[in-house]
Order: sequence, then C-alpha cells, then structure tokens
Amino acid sequence: MLGKKNNAEPTMVDTVIGKGARVTGKLVSGGAIRIDGALEGEVVTEGDLVVGENGQVIASVRARNLLVVGGIKGDVVAGGQLEIAPTGRIDGDVQTGRLIVEPGGLLRGHCQMPLPEDRSQPDDGRSEERDY
Repeated sequence: MLGKKNNAEPTMVDTVIGKGARVTGKLVSGGAIRIDGALEGEVVTEGDLVVGENGQVIASVRARNLLVVGGIKGDVVAGGQLEIAPTGRIDGDVQTGRLIVEPGGLLRGHCQMPLPEDRSQPDDGRSEERDY
C-alpha cells in the first residue's frame, strides 16, 4: 500500500469520508478507510488508512498501515508501516513497525518501534521496544 509514490493509496477502499463531511464518534472497520473530511473521536481498522490532503483527524488511530497526507492530532498505532507525506502532520505519540517521514512531513510526539524478532540483543533489563 505505502512506500512508492505510484502506489501511495490502497487499490480498494471500503469506507470513504469525503471532503466537506464531518464525523464525530468511533469509526470501526475491517477494511481500508480513506478520510478526506474531518473526523473527531477514534478510528480503528484492521485494514489500511489514508488521511487525504484535506483530511483532518482529531482522534486516536489504530490501523494496519497508515498514509498521512493531511493531519492527525492524537496517538497513532500502525502495526505495519506509517508514512507521512510532505504535506502530512501528526501531533501525538506514534507506535509503528516502520516509519517513513518524507521531507516536509512533520511528527511532533514520541515514536516507539518494536525491535525485530530476528535481532538478538543481550538482555540488559530493558524492554523490547525503543523510545526515541
């Protein structure tokens, strides 16, 4: 879904919040979501999430992969990859397996990335996650 500019959006989107739409509450989905409007509350999806250029999210967010072209205010958990485009902005703490911040993209908060399981580290009493 993410990582290449020519493949920056999911091939199939199950739920769309269009430009000009305003949603308040909890959005739960098993598939891909695209937000081009405004959402305040909570977003939980087992699929991918795209916050479009006009998208403004004030919520806690949990998704498989996440592409942020607009803005998010709130904590984010992306089990796979989090990509912040040049116009993207996140104000909140982030936990993700892979982080890409393109030049111009902004992340204001703490970022946690779990250590890969295949990397063996000596046990020094620290947790299996790093906080940067």
